[in-house]
Amino acid sequence: MSIPNASTRSPLIAVILSLAATGLGQIYCGRIARGLVMFLGSLLFAPAIVLAALLPPATIVLVGLLLALLTVLGVYVFAVVDAFRLARRGRHDFHSMDYNHPLVYALIILVGLTYSAGGLYFIRSSVFEAFLIPTASEVPTLLPGDRILVNKMTYQRRLVRRGDEVVFRVPSQPELRWVKRVIALSGDTVEVKDNEVFVNGQQLSRTAALGAAAQAVNGEQFEETNAGRRYQIFLAADTKPSRDYPKAKVPEGMCFMLGDNRNNSRDSRTMGFVALGDVLGDVQYRHWPAATWTRFGCLTE
Repeated sequence: MSIPNASTRSPLIAVILSLAATGLGQIYCGRIARGLVMFLGSLLFAPAIVLAALLPPATIVLVGLLLALLTVLGVYVFAVVDAFRLARRGRHDFHSMDYNHPLVYALIILVGLTYSAGGLYFIRSSVFEAFLIPTASEVPTLLPGDRILVNKMTYQRRLVRRGDEVVFRVPSQPELRWVKRVIALSGDTVEVKDNEVFVNGQQLSRTAALGAAAQAVNGEQFEETNAGRRYQIFLAADTKPSRDYPKAKVPEGMCFMLGDNRNNSRDSRTMGFVALGDVLGDVQYRHWPAATWTRFGCLTE
């Protein structure tokens, strides 16, 4: 059964339908196979992001994510332009089909919008979330202006580890999100004295390291090792030394955080222990580095 008096296609309606749901403009113009391929293809982006979150962190994974995003945007733009051209070519020889009905269009739009809104919410709340670094408390690992991706699925598959760079809810202000380094976990003893860190009575080893932070700002840069994890820290010379922290045992279900910029960080030395349940995810990627693009990619490579 066809729709009466529907033998012409409006380029304007084709564009509007394509903007509402990728591929719908093609369906409106009678190219149902092409339209469905585009529509179903546009739904694959969310599963691709979940797959990327499950893979071991690597710069190539981040590149794949960005290419997938660009591909989706490219298909979206192509679908709009293609629908406009199909409508113009088929103005006078279009034959309406059963699926060329407003209710079908409304159903496709509803499915597309519901899936997109739900997918975006799920991705942001449970898979990846992007953050902008506003301060220098994590120099040299993270610089002010860095844009990072935090993997929220990491701690659904494993426990928090010493040395992880994480985003968490601030204990006294749960609406705030901070990024720091996990130094000690439940049952560990921790102490900070004269800028040296002791975990379970053992001083964390450091070796001198050269880096942009030490060259740009008066200070010393080191590579610190904690439970086999190596990362860079910075001790600025033009600020007061970090406050000491008396020896204490980390309570059950809690962890102890320090900033990598040890003399310029508000962390567990002032805010106390952080509940493991408030750790949202680990920082895996710099997708938009603040300084040089040589810093683009995975933090752990």
